[in-house]
Amino acid sequence: MIEFVPMKKHHINGMVTLEEQCFNTGFAEKTFEKELENKIAIYFVAVKGDEILGYAGLWNVCGSAEIIEIAVHKEFRRQGIASGLLSALTNECIKQDVLEINLEVRESNSVARNLYKKYGFFENGLRKRYYDNTEDAILMQKQLRKGENNENSCN
Repeated sequence: MIEFVPMKKHHINGMVTLEEQCFNTGFAEKTFEKELENKIAIYFVAVKGDEILGYAGLWNVCGSAEIIEIAVHKEFRRQGIASGLLSALTNECIKQDVLEINLEVRESNSVARNLYKKYGFFENGLRKRYYDNTEDAILMQKQLRKGENNENSCN
């Protein structure tokens, strides 16, 4: 059974391996360790037994969340893991009274863009040549609630 759990220190080695597999520009172990201490960071890990199948993380800055990344092991894609991770992040954002979730995604990554649209994200901008100074990033956002009386504001 696949579980979606908050990231813990013992997950980091598997996350580093998965990061290298998925992105070829992986976070170092120390980066994930720092994220564990980062008060604005929220990470969930998809696990089956001791195996890391995927992970997702975001930063909640003043009630506005920014997804850092979602990674799923290539052998376990199209099995609902990214959806489960996205749901876990969204539910935690709702608990923390977040207004909106933002992200950027490669223009060529239609699978991810379609997943985000399925979960209520809409395209709201473009960053030219954002990835490796060659590929545009599509900006996407999901509104969770209206902005009045936000306890997480930075005022």
